[in-house]
Amino acid sequence: MAEGQFQTKEEDKKDVGPLKDRGCTDIICILIFIIFLGGMGVIAYFAFTLGDPWRILNGYDSFGNTCGVKNTKPENVTATLAGRDMTDYPYLMYFDPTVMLPDSLNTLNTGETTPKEFSMMLCVKKCPDVNVYPVPVEGLGGDFYRMWTYNKYKNEGQDFCEYDFWTTYGEEVGKKMDEISELTGLSGLDDKFRDVNYISETSSGPCPKYVIKSDPILSRCIPMFEELSDEIKGYFGSTLINDLETKLNALLGTDVSASQVMQYAMADVMNSYREIAVMCGSSLIISFIIILLLGWIAQIMIYAISILAAVACIAGPAYFWYVWYQAKEALDKQTIKLESQIDNVETLMIYAIIITVICVVVLLLIIFLRSRVGLMVTLFKEAGFMVMRMIVILFTPIILALFILAWAALWSFVSGYIYTAGTATNLEFPREFTETVLSAAEKNITMVYYKDHDYIIWVWLYHLFGLYWGTEFFLACHEMAIAGAFCQFYWTRDKRKVSFPVLRGIWWVFRYHLGTVAFGSCIIAIIQLIRTILAYIQNKTKDSQSEIVKYLLMCLQCCLWCFEKVMKFINRNAYIYTAFKGSNFCTSCKKVFGLLMSNLVRVGVINCVGSFILFIGKFLVVMITGILGYFMLSKDEQIEYWAIPVLIASIFAFAVAHTFFSVYEIGIDTIFVCFAEDETKNDGTAGREYYMSKNLMQWVDNSSEALKNLKRKKGQQRAQAKAAKAGKSGEVEMDEK
Repeated sequence: MAEGQFQTKEEDKKDVGPLKDRGCTDIICILIFIIFLGGMGVIAYFAFTLGDPWRILNGYDSFGNTCGVKNTKPENVTATLAGRDMTDYPYLMYFDPTVMLPDSLNTLNTGETTPKEFSMMLCVKKCPDVNVYPVPVEGLGGDFYRMWTYNKYKNEGQDFCEYDFWTTYGEEVGKKMDEISELTGLSGLDDKFRDVNYISETSSGPCPKYVIKSDPILSRCIPMFEELSDEIKGYFGSTLINDLETKLNALLGTDVSASQVMQYAMADVMNSYREIAVMCGSSLIISFIIILLLGWIAQIMIYAISILAAVACIAGPAYFWYVWYQAKEALDKQTIKLESQIDNVETLMIYAIIITVICVVVLLLIIFLRSRVGLMVTLFKEAGFMVMRMIVILFTPIILALFILAWAALWSFVSGYIYTAGTATNLEFPREFTETVLSAAEKNITMVYYKDHDYIIWVWLYHLFGLYWGTEFFLACHEMAIAGAFCQFYWTRDKRKVSFPVLRGIWWVFRYHLGTVAFGSCIIAIIQLIRTILAYIQNKTKDSQSEIVKYLLMCLQCCLWCFEKVMKFINRNAYIYTAFKGSNFCTSCKKVFGLLMSNLVRVGVINCVGSFILFIGKFLVVMITGILGYFMLSKDEQIEYWAIPVLIASIFAFAVAHTFFSVYEIGIDTIFVCFAEDETKNDGTAGREYYMSKNLMQWVDNSSEALKNLKRKKGQQRAQAKAAKAGKSGEVEMDEK
């Protein structure tokens, strides 16, 4: 082998190692990927032209006006109330809260022009802070009460009726109501001023049946349940309450009856942001310390982690059950029990059960795998040594996360435009009244809804596939770059000659192997898209499926999940092989598959034990962070639900630990593949010496002979060096004479 760090192609015919003279691999795949990205760019262009994501963020009314912005009337729309300036009207109010439609796209069945259910939607200056009901105080002009109340609030700056109503066909009733200052004056009015003349049966206006106090949530006016229970129930009974609760649950995806709990929880998160920041920072420090310690004293740390995890698995559940018991005893002794205290006790019990189950599983794994950590200790030592020599590699996952976050943000941004890229279309809607003085033209109303294009489903599939492919592409680039860095250390005999391995690994990927990562990531993206389509079909047909069909779909989904995991495993090892051999994707898959099959038992042990040890490390980081959060927040009187901030910090801690430990995981896999290739191509004899370290040689069958040859070669090298030094000294003496 040449004295330099890398080999030429001629040398590679006799030996193995990172190729210096690399060539581009799978060029056609990167060209296809670039063309695909161009297609996403075309979709984004048309989406930007036709869509408006503010319709999602702010909501839009029944006339196509987006709340909170200045609107332009579409050319193909004839609705007189379209194209209004809503800059001062940022909130969307529903005439019938039980019909909480997200937008007009959901008012129509496919291919139909009649709404499934309808509620007039208007943009308002502020959400209602009053309640208006059909039945007022008895004997005070009940037939006229609502119109008089709406006019009163209109004069105070809260208009609940259709735009321009009080200046058009409602002008006369407005003037009449202005003349009446007290409820008693409503008795004896002409029938043409009665509520039923201006309030339709279908909640389509021009004025609402009733108004409920609401809070602005995501720019929508959401009724306050605390107000409903006492005030509306007396008038409508429980039917309206249950209907409203069901619809709001479907819209918000949560239990609306727990709204107060959610408000307290959000307040607790805001009040404990300093503690959350401390816990998140602590998780970073803890993860970094464990990584560094694994590099310095791998064997001690691996066994220490196992022992600590075992102790934590025993002490953790015991402590949580003890805390739960104490909290329950204290609660039982109290005469007055606060709802937050009851919730905290129940939360403690749930946490104790979950932690007990997890800890029992972890403890069993520790017991059964304790004798299988020998090879993993050596691999961790090697990975730790290499990581310490290129500490910057620990920060590559942060760069990866930034790229993925940027890609997801761009994808989401374009998705907002695609979702709203409909065509504004007129919708003639006949309003139904019990009786009315309105003319036929005034009874009918022209509204606006946004109609999807016929090809939108294919656009979404293309766009979704782009999300999967792009994300997997970044992940594959990261895996191959890290593998390239580790390969340089393994396949260099004199480790001191390794310079800038991380940068060179990244350069190899972007200069030569983007086609390979595009090929491998495309396969994973296709599987993920198929799984998504299958999940969509399951969700849409869940109520109409037979038990056999449900079972078959679940089995198919499970098979696809397993297939995805297998392909990810093969892809990662193929990237590793490409990193040090420079071969294309298919060749790498074929070669590495043969290596793995010839070392099947080792592969099983390494993947099981290695993944388990890394999981223990992540588990330890999360456990310490959670316990730290409990001690910081459980005694804070300002915090009602301490479990929420602790959960947020624990999720962050797991993400951080996973990010750091992923480098070790890729490094161990890389070292093992290199080890298997080294063992296959070399035998430790003169001229075919192993590249592996002495620690790894003990796992080779002829390790003793290889170590003797290595020792003999080093002795010869020292002797040659001494002879050369002695020769130089003799020459110097002759010169002096």
